[in-house]
Amino acid sequence: MGDVLYLDHYKSASHAPVDMQSQKMPQTERERIETIRDNIEELLNMVAGLRRDPASVALAASRFGIMRMYQIHGRAHTMAFVDRCIETAEIAEDILGT
Repeated sequence: MGDVLYLDHYKSASHAPVDMQSQKMPQTERERIETIRDNIEELLNMVAGLRRDPASVALAASRFGIMRMYQIHGRAHTMAFVDRCIETAEIAEDILGT
């Protein structure tokens, strides 16, 4: 089995910088985050293709992401993010008619 994880060791107060007046993230920070997102998605798609098991890759990636977000941001923020992701997927299905 796996090791025991002590979640307190992973908590962090760091967040993406936000201009407190406009409540917007600087363009350079947005681009950096989008690049990370795109690169991770490309890697996951590659692994899913190589392993021929997209469901297992999706479950592993989701588990890692959700657990890490919970450690960093807490339950409410993480659940809200997951809900927005599902809503986005549903909207995309409606638009594409799949």
